[in-house]
Amino acid sequence: MPRRPPARRLPLFDRSAKLALIILCVLLVAARVGLSFAVDALNVYFQKQPVETRDAFQTIPDKIGDWTSTGDEILTAEMTEELGTEIYVSRTYVSDGETGKRALHVHVAYYTGMIDAVPHVPDRCFVAGGLNTESMPELVLLPVAEGGWEVDELVNRATGAAYRTTTYRDTFGRSQIVRLPVGDFKLRTREFSDPARPEARIYAGYFFIANGRIAHTPEDVKLLAFKRSEQYAYYCKVQFASTGGPNFELEDFTAMSTGFLDELLPELMRCLPDWSEIETLQSAGATDTSEI
Repeated sequence: MPRRPPARRLPLFDRSAKLALIILCVLLVAARVGLSFAVDALNVYFQKQPVETRDAFQTIPDKIGDWTSTGDEILTAEMTEELGTEIYVSRTYVSDGETGKRALHVHVAYYTGMIDAVPHVPDRCFVAGGLNTESMPELVLLPVAEGGWEVDELVNRATGAAYRTTTYRDTFGRSQIVRLPVGDFKLRTREFSDPARPEARIYAGYFFIANGRIAHTPEDVKLLAFKRSEQYAYYCKVQFASTGGPNFELEDFTAMSTGFLDELLPELMRCLPDWSEIETLQSAGATDTSEI
């Protein structure tokens, strides 16, 4: 019988290769531990802690100043998933102005505990709904009435700017001091058109309140609400939209939005977190905001 060839032995790792592999594993573990220590030492937070609202948006009254709601819009499960949050309110408010009845659609949505979330804004969702864009985005100042505002003794620690306060009074006449966000109220606006109603002029605009500060674009939100040095994060989108006839101009939409925001601000800020309290907790090393 022919002799079977001897079995081939599998090559063994060279001793130097084994040593290099061990050293590499040790370095990886050391780098992971070192990164953890560095993150703690520098107060860097990659995972943001959520911040709960103080009250539900649905508690915002159906009647605000001269404006009266026609009822809440309840989004479908698919629309809510697309929005990215279940904490929202969508209403149309109407008012009798000097030029006749006015209607303003108001949408407020709240996000917290997320990383690099992309806000759902009219630039995308209106076009996805079949509308056409008729202008480039434009930032317009909302000259809200500041007559009843006062400068607070507390400052926003990230900017050094003092908070402003105003008084909120509920339907029972009870008053509460609320802090307003730091920054100028500017609305990122854009004109749209509806192919089914070519004579209509549609304007929509939005801004954000992020970690006690005002942001005007989705990029600003990421810079404010997702700073690595802040342990907690939230942002709130405030969006207005209105439709008018051929003579409906951006100035008309801006005036409507400003007038409504004057009345909405105290109601909205009593629902949102008081960021000065969050800053105090963060400086004290607290990890729970549920009692705020």
